[in-house]
Parts: sequence; structure tokens; C-alpha cells
Amino acid sequence: MTYSEFVFKDLGEKIAQGFPVSRHRDDEGVPESVVNVKDLENLYIKHDLEKVFLSSKADIKRYKLRKNDVIIAIRGSLLKTSVVTEASQGSIAGQNVAFFRPKDLNQVNPGYIAVLMRSKWMAQSIYALQRRSSTTLPSIRVSEIREFKIPLPEISIQNKIVELFLFSEEYTKITLETLSARQELIENVLAQLLNKDKC
Repeated sequence: MTYSEFVFKDLGEKIAQGFPVSRHRDDEGVPESVVNVKDLENLYIKHDLEKVFLSSKADIKRYKLRKNDVIIAIRGSLLKTSVVTEASQGSIAGQNVAFFRPKDLNQVNPGYIAVLMRSKWMAQSIYALQRRSSTTLPSIRVSEIREFKIPLPEISIQNKIVELFLFSEEYTKITLETLSARQELIENVLAQLLNKDKC
């Protein structure tokens, strides 16, 4: 497969760190939905987000997320990545994530960027950076993310990669649900047998 390689910052309108939420909490402030690392389990952010009360004086406008923004974990679970949907747009990026806003959706599928960030290929690059880091908590600077070299196949290939990832994600979900249901069935049968022996 042939593809072009781009510096990440050249593919986006913006790559920025999220808002320092902890500094601006105010119980009497304005409720805002915040995207944190824990919200990046799936490829697309569709669930309800945590509401945090922030000072009415906090300047959050530039941290407001739009549909198709890509959210990237920069502390803890590095490069855990998801895409903002209609359900999650208007929320703000938290302090432990960065967000990437694509310039051209005809060139870049945001889902492809999220899949790439989650890949073993990207993890190897991060490992090299981590070896040079003196911090104990895994972290990466936004300035380093901006300089990532991004392999970019044509958009049709990107779309297929996203489709495959979503299929795998759904299969994993169904498998886990099946295992959970099977475990619950076993527990119920076992409980009935044990209770029967006591009678």
C-alpha cells in the first residue's frame, strides 16, 4: 500500500491541550460537560459526559469541542483516542487530553486518526519518547504530538480501516456481553443448587 506521510500539525486547524478544569471549579458556577480520559473507551464518544461546575469567569470558548474533533489522552493511558459526535459536541476537553481538529474531512477521516493513535505502530513511537521522559506518570507533550509523522492513505482506504475497527469493537462488545450473561447464568444455577442442599 502506498501512502503519503504528513506532519500531524499540517493536517489540522488546531492541536491543543484541554482546559485546566481543576483550577476553575466553582460549585456555584455554570455546569459544563467535560471529556476526560475515561470517556475514550470507544472510537466515538456517544455517551453522557460528566458535568462539572465551572466559574462563570472561566474562558472556555476555545476549548469547546465540535463534531469530528479527535480527543487524545496525553496523561495516564497515552494516546487513548476517540472522536466527538453530535451527541458530545459542545462539551469541553479536560486537562488530561488534547484535541485535534482536521482541516479537510475529504483528506482525513477523524476515525482513522483515532485508530492510528490506538495502534501498536504508534505505541512504539511513544515508547521511545517515554524512555526520554523523567516523569513517573505516563505523559506526552502536545508539542510532541504536533510533530508526529502521520501515514495517510487515500480517504477510501481510511474509511475501510475505520469500518474494520468498528466491526472489531462491536464484536468485542457482543463477546463481553455473552461472557457476562454466561457467568451470571452459572452463578444463578450454582446459587440454586447450594440453596437446595441447605433445605
